[in-house]
Amino acid sequence: MYIELCAADHVQDGFVYLARWDRADEATCQSALDAVDELIDPEAEPDTQTEDYTFILDLYDSKDDLVGNNKRNLPLQIAMRLAPDQVSQWLKERPDPDALALAGYEPPCLSGQPH
Repeated sequence: MYIELCAADHVQDGFVYLARWDRADEATCQSALDAVDELIDPEAEPDTQTEDYTFILDLYDSKDDLVGNNKRNLPLQIAMRLAPDQVSQWLKERPDPDALALAGYEPPCLSGQPH
């Protein structure tokens, strides 16, 4: 199982995975997602309908199948806390999501917990 930080670029209509955390089991992953959700003040949660981009954490199984995600969109401050270098670089470049996918881009695997 693993968790990936995803930037949803609403302007370019695509998704870019910025960072990955490998975990052994679903319970550990879900606990990490829940911990991040608890950090998000409902007033600060970005709106996917009005923001140029939003962030979310996706949960994948060992077969690379999406099995879930956290319940709330991450504010920029939380995304920066989780993966500061990767989020900063993405914001600076805002690459075309389709071009990255075609190039076979894989996000870096970070140590620690995503929270």
